[in-house]
Amino acid sequence: MKYKHKIGVFLARMQPLHIAHLDIIQKALSECEKVYVCLGSANKVDMLRNPFTIDFRKQILLEALIERVGVAATRVDVFEIPDWSYENDINETIEWGRYFYYNVVSRIQSKRFAIYYNDDPTIIKGWFDSEVKDYITLELLDRSLYYGGLSATKIRDAIIKNNMEYVCKYCPMAVVTRMDIIRSYYIEVSQNPKPDFAME
Repeated sequence: MKYKHKIGVFLARMQPLHIAHLDIIQKALSECEKVYVCLGSANKVDMLRNPFTIDFRKQILLEALIERVGVAATRVDVFEIPDWSYENDINETIEWGRYFYYNVVSRIQSKRFAIYYNDDPTIIKGWFDSEVKDYITLELLDRSLYYGGLSATKIRDAIIKNNMEYVCKYCPMAVVTRMDIIRSYYIEVSQNPKPDFAME
């Protein structure tokens, strides 16, 4: 089979994992020989937007991948990347882009890859300088086309409100079957969240 790209990379925090994440990975698998999922904010936990540990997120993703794509999951590799700066720091955009790019290159052993991205396209277009742009292909996906703009923020809101109908509709079984643990943990985090921080 001839693929559109040799390597595809999907960056997401998956706090928690939902079915739009899996749809994007499945799309990347249909277009790429090999897919790498880069779990962001690996150094952050117990925060409102980053409540769950990297190990917990990775475990759920790996279980859900096997359930969703079966044997094709062997073409997916999962690794993590810590945050470089404060989450909403727009002053270090290029620095973050270089940090992200060279971390990915060191992991996948290739300078060239496609990035699958489903957030505001103006954000990622500002990450890379001209040198890096020569090596990457942006596969920009419209978040609004995925279940009306499904996001982990909406899932976390549903968890707090104990809206299990919403969670069951938009999360894989790997999340749903752990919902008692996830909900009690996230409620505790939301009552006393840690502040965001940048690398020193």
